Amino acid sequence: MESNRRGQAYLTNPEIDSPGELVEAGAVALPNRVATLLDAQPKSRAFLRRHIVIRDGEPTELVSLWLPLELSEGTDLTSGEPLPQGIREHLQARKSVRFDHIVEQITARMPTAGEAKQLGMPKNVPLLAVFGAVRNASGRPLVVVEALLPADRHELEDAYPVT
Repeated sequence: MESNRRGQAYLTNPEIDSPGELVEAGAVALPNRVATLLDAQPKSRAFLRRHIVIRDGEPTELVSLWLPLELSEGTDLTSGEPLPQGIREHLQARKSVRFDHIVEQITARMPTAGEAKQLGMPKNVPLLAVFGAVRNASGRPLVVVEALLPADRHELEDAYPVT
């Protein structure tokens, strides 16, 4: 069982310690859901860093980090190299950005042909798509973390206090 607080883990752990590889880093058009989470116009451009996570010799997750172009400028996020520190720490040092909270959404959908190939999964197995919208204290979205998990390889669990 896995915690569904994946967004926080991807933001705090150093990329160089992540099992897998950085497969994409560059400016791309935002998909509609990510644009909505970033309060951006659909198809506007943002910076994307995408990792394939490999555990026990097989791909298990496809993780994408989406951030506005102006937030990526002047950072090492635009390089094709894994960061020696967490993204949160890097953005705080370079841009004085303070993350306050994350709003997570979990959905299920069928993979695209490219996602199925990258994750080494059948096209008829659904993905769990975990979206973490990282916001500052005023609620402004700063970053979106998207984790795609083959549904037949993951089970999410969370525990929280009852108030």
